[in-house]
Amino acid sequence: MYDNKLDTLSLGERISLKTNFVDWIVLIPNLGAELTLGNMNWSRWTIGVYGRLKPATHNVRTSYNAYDLSDVRFEVRRYHHGKGVLRSFFGGIYGVYGSHDLKWNATGYKGTHLAAGLTVGTLAPLYSFANGGSLDLEFSLNAGAVFAKHDEYERADNTYVVTKSASNYKLDWSPLPYLLVNDVLKISLVYHFGPSVANRYKKRITIDERYRYHLGELKMQRDSTRLARQHNKEMRRDSLEKLDYERRFEKQRLELERKYMNDSILQIKKQKATEKKGREERK
Repeated sequence: MYDNKLDTLSLGERISLKTNFVDWIVLIPNLGAELTLGNMNWSRWTIGVYGRLKPATHNVRTSYNAYDLSDVRFEVRRYHHGKGVLRSFFGGIYGVYGSHDLKWNATGYKGTHLAAGLTVGTLAPLYSFANGGSLDLEFSLNAGAVFAKHDEYERADNTYVVTKSASNYKLDWSPLPYLLVNDVLKISLVYHFGPSVANRYKKRITIDERYRYHLGELKMQRDSTRLARQHNKEMRRDSLEKLDYERRFEKQRLELERKYMNDSILQIKKQKATEKKGREERK
């Protein structure tokens, strides 16, 4: 499981299912799915969708606390593998849309909410199954902005009495809605239909022997091309130097021939002048 081996993932092996323990502790059933964008185990980008639904559980008392929450969450993540073989890290963005009915004192809040923010976390393997699947443990922290559009109400004589109505979404920093809507802390079990996180999200050059071989071939080609160009350049330079040497040698030879010819003509003229002078003196 911990070998740096190449895995080509089928569509099913790229899907993971997950559920958040923290939501279960606060009595919110939830389930999510995540899809790896790419069919190789070095693919690092994923998209996910998560749903939560807590049905209405109002009691028969006239004054009661309401705790109903349902929403859908979308995430885009980018993973990277840690230096060790047992851990990966991720960062990403998320968006949430849902409805809520929260009442913890005399005033309740009922309406819809939007949220968006950043998520960071880590993932570690727990168990590998004989069928090729794997179970991982995920920790994540989430922080963002919550926009709510809800009516404020009070409960009297087993009926709702709206005390304040909202027509637009407004930024809401109330502690409880903020914590619940953003899922600030998530501790999730993740089931991968494909290989465990121990053999996912590593650098491609680390995990793919064929890719390393391909890189080696490309390097050899680049080196061969560079050496060939360098050799051709040297040959061309040597050829140019040889041609220049031959040109200069030929020029020097022609200059020497012209000088020799001029000297010969000068000697002949001197000899004729001497003979002429001797004839005149004899006369």
